[in-house]
Amino acid sequence: MKPRLEIGLESLPLDAIEADVVVAGFFAEDRPLRGGAGRVDWRLCGLVSEFLADERIVAERGSAFLVAATGAFAAPRILLLGLGSRSEFSLTVAQDLMRDATARCIALGVRRIALAPLGIASDDFARHAAPVVGGIAEALRSWDPPPSAVGLLEVRLSVPEPGIEQAGEALGLAVGAFEDEGITARPVERRHHRPSPLASPPRPASAHLRP
Repeated sequence: MKPRLEIGLESLPLDAIEADVVVAGFFAEDRPLRGGAGRVDWRLCGLVSEFLADERIVAERGSAFLVAATGAFAAPRILLLGLGSRSEFSLTVAQDLMRDATARCIALGVRRIALAPLGIASDDFARHAAPVVGGIAEALRSWDPPPSAVGLLEVRLSVPEPGIEQAGEALGLAVGAFEDEGITARPVERRHHRPSPLASPPRPASAHLRP
């Protein structure tokens, strides 16, 4: 069965999206961490910053680290990705990063992904919708699931409420450009979220994944 892809936007932050894995990336220059990685770091009480300081994880492009989530997350695992230098970021790089991130998730056996668009500012998704969708679609087309595997890959992109309508329109256009019935855009999800109180979490184990 040909695998299918459903991409949707969520106004919820990464920690509140129900998924099999949360994905966030960070540039070498990001201190403190920004975007999705900053949110993950905050919900883990600075654990990602601690790992960076101890050089247990690095920002090199292609580096990947799998961390067990705490009860502050609706997903059980977090995949942290090094994005390299911010000065080298481009639309082409954005597509490559999204392809590689999606391929890693597929290799982990997960089918529901909560993701902060890699390297993209929270208010700048519309301009990057085409490379984001293109990268995810490339990974999907390279996926040859066994007959017993679920043939649907769900990707939920965390985009803040301000500007989400424009982002949703851009997503719909990017998906429509593929003219592929197996790739669909899910209607924008607007849900309010009140995070659980922060507490010192258990120290989750991390695993360094090969590039």
